[in-house]
Amino acid sequence: MKVFNRVVPREANALPLTAKEAERESEEQFKSLVVHVPAAVYRRECVEPWTMRFISDHVEVLTGYPASEFTKVNARSFRSIICPEDRSRVIGAIREALSRGVSFSLEYRLVHASGETRRVTEHGRAIAGPDGHPLWIDGVILDLSAQKQAEQLHEPAEAQRRHQLGYDVLTRLPNQTLVRDRLQQMLLRSQRDRQLIAAFLVDLDNFRSINENLGQQAGDELLKAVGERLVGVMRACDTVGRLGGDEFAILAEGLSLSGGPELLAERLMEALKEPFRVEGFDDVPLSISASIGVATNDRDEPDDLLRDAAIALCQAKAWGRNCHIRFKPEMKTPAMERLELETDLREALQENQFFLLYQPIFDLDSVGVCGVEALLRWRHPVRGMVDPESFVPVLEETEMIVPVGSWVLKQACRRASAWHRVGHHLTMSIKVSMHQFEAAGFVALVRETLSVTALDPGSLVIDVAEPSLMKDTDTMSRRLRELKELGVLVAVDDFGTGCSSLAHLRQFPIDALKIDRSFVAAMADSSEAISSIHALVQFGRTLGIETLADGIEEDWQLASLQNEQCKFGQGSLFSQPIAPEALEAILALEPLFS
Repeated sequence: MKVFNRVVPREANALPLTAKEAERESEEQFKSLVVHVPAAVYRRECVEPWTMRFISDHVEVLTGYPASEFTKVNARSFRSIICPEDRSRVIGAIREALSRGVSFSLEYRLVHASGETRRVTEHGRAIAGPDGHPLWIDGVILDLSAQKQAEQLHEPAEAQRRHQLGYDVLTRLPNQTLVRDRLQQMLLRSQRDRQLIAAFLVDLDNFRSINENLGQQAGDELLKAVGERLVGVMRACDTVGRLGGDEFAILAEGLSLSGGPELLAERLMEALKEPFRVEGFDDVPLSISASIGVATNDRDEPDDLLRDAAIALCQAKAWGRNCHIRFKPEMKTPAMERLELETDLREALQENQFFLLYQPIFDLDSVGVCGVEALLRWRHPVRGMVDPESFVPVLEETEMIVPVGSWVLKQACRRASAWHRVGHHLTMSIKVSMHQFEAAGFVALVRETLSVTALDPGSLVIDVAEPSLMKDTDTMSRRLRELKELGVLVAVDDFGTGCSSLAHLRQFPIDALKIDRSFVAAMADSSEAISSIHALVQFGRTLGIETLADGIEEDWQLASLQNEQCKFGQGSLFSQPIAPEALEAILALEPLFS
């Protein structure tokens, strides 16, 4: 069964329309709805070359060509204005989505009539008639370039210029992007000339105490002064950059390493020993030490070399700080990797490295978006995107999940409230760990967040894993009832993985059960899995609460869950976790697909 959106008949008692009449009526409704949408909204043929049947006038703002250019006889092909470098990727992605009957979301570049390049995002899906066959493609194209330009208008001109050139605004040193680029060039030269290169990561010891005791201004001035001293040690051909926070990167080659990397590390540490007198704090000499991790060119990729230097830096910190360590392969043990991960996680929240993606939740009857689940993601300056399965358990074990979870709650509620104000009344689901429930003031935090964001409590769904309910029944029951008093909804996550009995779950004020994805995945292997899902849905029905299936990836899984009368679902069949802007574009099209 393909998951095309279907054209809805006018009224239950109306005479049936012919295919052409239904198509004509739908098209007129479509055109009347998109007049004021600030995006290029289109309807295309469902067969290649996907000729535009209609495209809104906003396309002229986006491309420089009037809408009639794309719809007249011998019309301009829209694919012809896609940048050649992106064209085959875009065409292939649309073909695949249409073959599978799923929606598509793409980001690519267009060539404007003026010759300039515009970055856009496109979201679309096929619409099927009453017989199930696809009739056309409806979609929307939004201009990302204009959005980025608008954001940049608020930046000071000098900061914007340096940001574009790859320089850190505070210290005017190369930022992490430019550091990586220069390291790549050094690695290429070293492969050709067989000469030694080294990457040094310099992290200031106990820098946070200066910020806390003297304020951020003193910390900023100290960072600038440290950068100047490090530059003073190095040759002009070397690179001194700032990766973020109080971490600096130094790249050296040639004569700079004539005495060996260890000697250069000693010189760097010596340069920082003299107390600093920074602007505005002349009467307060600031003393600082540093830990340094060193890695040499045993690697071919910049990120690998920087990661080795980061492991050595982690070892230097573990050995008492104020020292330098050169990377050795045996350092890369699970214990060291775990220590490095913990250190990075402690800085991630402070350095705004976390962000949220949102996975839509669908009503399985109407296959329409009714809610979202907020999912934590981490973009590390050196590691890149970090798999949640590798860092979320560490947050739990170290109890860093408490401050990070507080951040997630505030960000997600703020986003949900903004969507509500523009008419998208979705529920917002947030996973909450046992550590968060046990933390003093958790319920007060939820109450304050709802108040500050002006979010309807009934739109917030707190997800608690089923195994957590078994650990401390009294605490969980009390906390959940306090949340219910606020008007918040409660869902049991990973349902089916614990040992909950009907009598046990009756102790808790629960609104929904989220069937674990393992049950949905197992449906392919045995009829027993389907029977298990049937039992879980009936279990929820006995309690008088709704069920939601997680991990729906195939059409037949959706059909089976609909047959079992599971109410809600989420999974890659509908959508992967996506950025809020992409979700907003899909929501803007919802009236067009209903």
